[in-house]
Amino acid sequence: MLNFYSIIPPLAAIVGAAITKRIIPSLVLGLLAGTLLQSGGSLLESVLLAGQALAGVVSEESHAYIILFLFSFGALAEIFKVGGGISGFAKFTEPYIKTERGALLSVLWASPVTFLDCCFHTIATGAISKPLLEKVGGSKDKLALIVNTTSSQLIALIPFATTYVGYILGVIGSSMAQVGLTGNPYRLYLSAIALNFYSISMLVVSCLAIFYSFRFSWLKLAQPAYKPEADTGDHNSHEAHDEHHYQEKVPPRIANLLLPLTFLLALIMYLLWWTGQAKGAASVVEALLNADYEKAIFVATFATLIGTTLLYALQKIPMKELQSHFLSGGTEMLPPIVILTLAWALTGITQQLGFSPFISSLLGNTLPPQLVPVIVFALGGLASYFMGSSWGTWALIMPLALSLAVTTGANVSLVVGAVLAGGSIGDNLSPLGETPVLTAAVMDIPVTSHISYVLPYGLVAIGTAALLYLALGYALL
Repeated sequence: MLNFYSIIPPLAAIVGAAITKRIIPSLVLGLLAGTLLQSGGSLLESVLLAGQALAGVVSEESHAYIILFLFSFGALAEIFKVGGGISGFAKFTEPYIKTERGALLSVLWASPVTFLDCCFHTIATGAISKPLLEKVGGSKDKLALIVNTTSSQLIALIPFATTYVGYILGVIGSSMAQVGLTGNPYRLYLSAIALNFYSISMLVVSCLAIFYSFRFSWLKLAQPAYKPEADTGDHNSHEAHDEHHYQEKVPPRIANLLLPLTFLLALIMYLLWWTGQAKGAASVVEALLNADYEKAIFVATFATLIGTTLLYALQKIPMKELQSHFLSGGTEMLPPIVILTLAWALTGITQQLGFSPFISSLLGNTLPPQLVPVIVFALGGLASYFMGSSWGTWALIMPLALSLAVTTGANVSLVVGAVLAGGSIGDNLSPLGETPVLTAAVMDIPVTSHISYVLPYGLVAIGTAALLYLALGYALL
């Protein structure tokens, strides 16, 4: 009987998110539902148990590293905005851009120096590419498509030095613990990246749009009236930003971006090797796969943050300005930090109630394992579209998806890839998603117009991904 009750906390969170379109209150609802079951209905005791659960997950070393990494990384990305690096990159590329295709490709050229965070990438590439596009008279809608897709999909496929990585590792690690899966969460994440078929398909379709002048003019999609507000959801940490907030404080200096970024990437790779070989790894590859990723990315980010601050201070950028951006950048990461902490606590409570045995007994012999990836992809896609939150969707769907994978015998890496793909849809196509809202603001076009232009491309990517999950669900069993 206790196992039956275990489904109530995650179900309460999912239903709450569907109704309110707010992920943080929904996770709190799910957590309190779980602790109420544990306390036998005592509200006071359930609140105490919830507080203990939250304190417990925050005090875990790996969780603490992820929280500190997210705050530090948000601060680093914000500090980069005052160093003149983006304007320096724009000035460097401007002489080479003479056509619309060149202006669109400039988004891809800038991605290796703007990939740290989706919103940083959106603002930075908009600042670089929009003036170039206006100079050659290109399509603003097509540029918005490329900026949106590279911001929401390309960054999701990069397995290091992004805000996505620390968050996703936290979600995967807690979900693995819930279902009893052993192993390195980072290794599972690496195996799932190539199986994120929506992100890959959307990038391919968008790149084809750069080189071939096609669009879906035959498909007329009516979009609901939508007016972006300052607060579109708990998951959105960056909506208050627009192109007018992006003001670099020093003359164009491309080295102010390239030097810290090079140092960050080099230090991450070194620390991955160092933490992996400390465990007795016999080769570089084995060391990288067995590294303490949470520790490595936080230490590297923290060291880069200190070095970048000193570099900028030596160039007479006021320390008051740097401190302000440090705090604002870290504060922007509070929503995903809160979501992740609540998801960790909810996962722990759900596991204590016997969620995995219940799912095993309920679905173990009834749900075909071949269909699990495509079902998970569909559930994630619907949730992320209506919430507009990739991060919230991953936190809700990942524990359920891994339980289904383990219970039915489906391919675990494929299922994790399907979760990542489904969650990515909302941040690309939803009028509530932070990337579409921010992209429309940067490009100075209506959100509804931007969604209408991007959605047909997204439908092609969704159809392609669904077919691949269905096919590989059988092939990889």
